[in-house]
Amino acid sequence: MATILFSGYYGFNNIGDEAVLGGLLAGLHAADAGVTPVVLSGDPAATTALHGVAARPRMGLGAVNAALAEADLLVSGGGSLLQDVTSLRSPLYYLGVIALAQRAGVPTAVIAQGMGPLHAPWNRLWARRVLDRVRAVSVRDDASAAFLTDLGVTHPPVEVTADPAFLLEPDDSARLAEWWEAHIPPDRPVIGVALRRWTRANPPARYTAIADGLATLAAERGAFLLFLPMQYGADLPLSVQIAGWTPAESRVLDLPLTPRETLAAVGRCNAVVAMRLHTLIFAAARGVPALGIAYDPKVLDFALAADLPLPPRWETLTDTDFLAALRGLWAERAAIATRVAARAQTLTARARRNITIMLDLLTEKEPS
Repeated sequence: MATILFSGYYGFNNIGDEAVLGGLLAGLHAADAGVTPVVLSGDPAATTALHGVAARPRMGLGAVNAALAEADLLVSGGGSLLQDVTSLRSPLYYLGVIALAQRAGVPTAVIAQGMGPLHAPWNRLWARRVLDRVRAVSVRDDASAAFLTDLGVTHPPVEVTADPAFLLEPDDSARLAEWWEAHIPPDRPVIGVALRRWTRANPPARYTAIADGLATLAAERGAFLLFLPMQYGADLPLSVQIAGWTPAESRVLDLPLTPRETLAAVGRCNAVVAMRLHTLIFAAARGVPALGIAYDPKVLDFALAADLPLPPRWETLTDTDFLAALRGLWAERAAIATRVAARAQTLTARARRNITIMLDLLTEKEPS
């Protein structure tokens, strides 16, 4: 039985990245591929408990080489791994794992990644050299494909697919239902809110505009605000802070959830407002109208791909513009939900393509 070794930002309690891994694993299971997945993880025990697969430490040359010795294919992805905005060292690590696999003679693939930006010249140079030697590359959006073209990656051909999180099935678990019944008013529309702390440009005025806009919309529409931490340890304090700023009736979802439970929770909402990319992906997958806040180009890229409203940009966010965008979301929510649900079918099919690419490599076929 062939073994696929997965490299990504796994084992750090980030629901978006765990949803990516969960989608890849669900896709392999649905294909009845008969492969053994193994994951390089920041917390191998947690990864095994969450996903039910074998996991190995992601750090340490010996540990990574030992995992590669068992692998028939290394898959790097998905997620935003090859970018140096949040950390100059992040692409060095992920490219390093790919390079180690190539040196060991293990076939490599980059799957469903959101590429760039890479500002440091050494990161751009090494990315081009390493990616030119992988067996297959798929990216989750057109902008990522354009980035690789600009980078000078010429082999293999780059294929645009979609985020593997579209392959997840929701888990409307008993504990989620119990929490919801205890904390969410049954006769009120619910607006899900997923924010993150953006350390590169973090003026309180941006968050004040968000809090005030949400409060105004909630008052106008009788809505209840539900704050959704997507990286529990990092997002929970911010969610509590912003919930405290707004006079609207609200609740922070303080029950740690799995990605599939979070997908179900988003599906229970009447609308979603999110900085977090995978909250928007979950909304699209469940046909929920959503508005992004484009702190990063990936939010705009996904909004365009999913036919969501154009997200306001973080850098130019104002009270007036944000409230206008919120009112537009609410006024057009039925039409948005209809077209997003239709678009999600296409994106789900594209997400399945990632599975085919991986399995083709295992059977030593060129990706068809």
